[in-house]
Amino acid sequence: MNVEPLPGEEALAYLMAHAPVLFFRLSPEGRVMEANAYARHVVGGELAGKDFSALLVHFTKGLEAAGLAPDPPQGRLLNVQTASGLPQSYYFHFRKTAGGLLAFGRLDLDEIEKMRREVLALNQDLNLVTRQLHQKNAGLQRLNQELQAANEKILHLTRTDPLTELANRRHFDERIAELVSLSLRRSQPLSLIMTDIDRFKTVNDTFGHEAGDRVLAGYARLMTQHTRAEDLVARFGGEEFILLLPLTDRHQAHALAERIREALAGMDFLANGHRVTASFGISQLRPAEGIADFVRRADAALYEAKAAGRNRTVIAP
Repeated sequence: MNVEPLPGEEALAYLMAHAPVLFFRLSPEGRVMEANAYARHVVGGELAGKDFSALLVHFTKGLEAAGLAPDPPQGRLLNVQTASGLPQSYYFHFRKTAGGLLAFGRLDLDEIEKMRREVLALNQDLNLVTRQLHQKNAGLQRLNQELQAANEKILHLTRTDPLTELANRRHFDERIAELVSLSLRRSQPLSLIMTDIDRFKTVNDTFGHEAGDRVLAGYARLMTQHTRAEDLVARFGGEEFILLLPLTDRHQAHALAERIREALAGMDFLANGHRVTASFGISQLRPAEGIADFVRRADAALYEAKAAGRNRTVIAP
């Protein structure tokens, strides 16, 4: 069936009032001049006048029109801070205009669909277990064990990044709150390593996103092999990871980061001779320091390592 395209004004009105995509009109300096209803609903509040980067989670790079709207156009996966308090991944496309930039963001549908299928499969398992409980009282103990296993699988799913099998951001937030409190009470050292694969976009652009996924998963395995059972390795977002190290001072954390960095140099995750490097930022918890500042200092040290040429480790002061 052929559908006539909407006239320009009607299409714009639909985009602003009803379209389920994020839409921002940005100034050349990266400030929001206008946002559609869906963007205001997702982010919350009035957005006009805000820096676009302030709407993103852990966005440390400056907004430049030349970088955001390349030719030919390319999508960028960015984490948006939503009104619920939890970040959500969106694929953004940017278009230059005479007055600045137009930003369009859509949900990362592949990730959502994968999660939906896994949760659906788990719900089917739980429904089957429930029916069996009613049918076989004699096997109650065995069925209760199956139900517990299914619940543990759901809990694991909600706390685990599906690609890398590392802890996800939610699990990291839970664990860091516990360890910061314990460290401050007992005056024990606690350190963070934030790490980011250098020029990861080049891997995706050159070899495809499937190859990029293999690099992320391989790097995750490498970090896990170099850490202790009590350490937490988490995917922080995109190609960025964070390591939470109890009973570890910043110098010990630096030594660990260097071991991982040197081991990474010898890895060929794609089996084609293309090797990747990573940069590292380290912070050690200060007395009476809050979690946000603790993480921010590690992130700033990582950014300093990137700015200094990448493939290096920087300790936050």
